[in-house]
Amino acid sequence: MKLSKTVANLLLVFVTILWGSTYIFNKMVVNAGMQSGTINAVRGAMCVAGGIILFHRQLSQATRFDIKVGLIVGLVNFCGYYLRTLGLQSTTPAKSSFITVTYVILTPLILWIFWHERPQLKIIFAIPLSLAGMAILTGITGSSWSLQSGDLITFFSAFFWALQIIIFGKYASRASSPWIIITLIGVVQVVCGTPLALTTERASLGHIQWLQALLPLAIIAVVITFAARGIQIRAQKYTDATSASLILMSESFFATIISVILGYDQLSPRLVIGGLLIIMANVIMQFNFRSSKLIVQD
Repeated sequence: MKLSKTVANLLLVFVTILWGSTYIFNKMVVNAGMQSGTINAVRGAMCVAGGIILFHRQLSQATRFDIKVGLIVGLVNFCGYYLRTLGLQSTTPAKSSFITVTYVILTPLILWIFWHERPQLKIIFAIPLSLAGMAILTGITGSSWSLQSGDLITFFSAFFWALQIIIFGKYASRASSPWIIITLIGVVQVVCGTPLALTTERASLGHIQWLQALLPLAIIAVVITFAARGIQIRAQKYTDATSASLILMSESFFATIISVILGYDQLSPRLVIGGLLIIMANVIMQFNFRSSKLIVQD
């Protein structure tokens, strides 16, 4: 069924709200006593189960290229998700969401260093804005220097999200089906997360509040990973790149609003100013000064 542009954009807003809520659900799981390795293992198992049930036909037709790309992007995704979840143990969902979106700035830098693709001059303006926003947001500009370890860990996770965007754009788009890639990401989550859960996190397993953790984790694995991605792919067929880019970039905004409403963050001037500077940096990275249009980086 063909969608109107208005309906497609509304669906993308819904997807963006779901992506923003991920930080809150992750925080709920962490607060239930589940650590990063265990989270990834359980989340991955749910994704694999969902992939087999819903997309078994596509999986049966997977090529060697599909498997190779899926496993590589799965490893990158695991590192990014593991570090971001680990960072949430000592930072807030709003700060995590704002710091995470710096992947838009890091993406062209990684392309420059490893693929020798020269970045555009606009990065000169975007990077200082992003760094200033992070400095204000994390509190290192204050006299108390309240930079938390979770803030730095989250920033490191942004490197892997940037790398994931590059791999998706250069290689995963050539896969037979996106659902094969998503399912293989789940496989890597299980393979990498299980050893961590059974070794470094073994002592914490008995203290996990499983009933409190499983529901938000199931929402992350099934609803946000599969449903939201499927809706996004369909909706972007019926809208323009400018609208899609502007809508999807508001993920951190929705994450902050939800976090403030649920009491994980307080709406402070530092949160607002720091977040706005990071968003401005990302808008600059999306803006094509030659054609005066916003472009989608991924």
